[in-house]
Amino acid sequence: MSRILVTGATGRLGQLIVERLVAQNRPVRILTRRPETARNLFGTTVQIAAGEFADRYSLDAAIRGVGRLLLLSPISERLAADQIAVANAAEAAGVQRIVKISGSDWTIDPPGVSISGDAHAAVEQHLRRLPIDSISLRPNAWMQVSLANTIKHVLVGNPVTAANLDAGVGYIDARDITDVAVHLLLADRIADAATLNLTGPDVKTPRQIASLIATALGRRVAAIEKRPAIGPSDTDFEHRAVAQFATLIAAGRAAVTTDIVASILGRPPRSVEAFVSDYLAAEAALVG
Repeated sequence: MSRILVTGATGRLGQLIVERLVAQNRPVRILTRRPETARNLFGTTVQIAAGEFADRYSLDAAIRGVGRLLLLSPISERLAADQIAVANAAEAAGVQRIVKISGSDWTIDPPGVSISGDAHAAVEQHLRRLPIDSISLRPNAWMQVSLANTIKHVLVGNPVTAANLDAGVGYIDARDITDVAVHLLLADRIADAATLNLTGPDVKTPRQIASLIATALGRRVAAIEKRPAIGPSDTDFEHRAVAQFATLIAAGRAAVTTDIVASILGRPPRSVEAFVSDYLAAEAALVG
């Protein structure tokens, strides 16, 4: 197989994807603004191309000889412009397939409810216009982000807090997002669908999360309704995007499940119960 280029490789999900590809002996190149950080993370197991999304020269150099592209970048005001620039460079270089990590389905459809979702939608629309085999993955709320943060707060004695304790979320484990992304990067053929909505196996509310953590810890865990405070810094793009996520989740928009992970991987997605157990075991091992 020709080389695979991964953008966003030094982030939480990007690291998992690169590690999985390397473990399968796939030739990987990463495009990064932080080559020293990347070298510390991956050593000599990958090729590192230092560059910027906005720098077409570095994009062209990074994408030369690449057959498939994992398109990922953090929430930012430049997300759409940056990812479209990468996609255009990929088209010019003859890349055969793009797998994009997109926003959650409920941030994108309907439009106009999320600045982050609208940015991802613009990239998805652009990809559909290109003569490249492409697919966009729309993961629901990640366990490794919001759910891990909830457990972390409980471990230091805080309650579970949420704007709506009865608004469920179909949490998905980042390892399942990784497995689906890697499968689609390596498969001979991919699904005909332009987008795939990835979720965990069931929906859990904050009340249920508090109960699960309490059972695992063997002590009471309180659950309190509390709307997030908005400070002066919440005017920047990322903070506004995250505040919109919280509003949509509180309205029940993330309370959805699909069977897509199971249909692609041939196994069920990881459960919230398993994630809580794994997280607490890892914390106990660190303390021990």
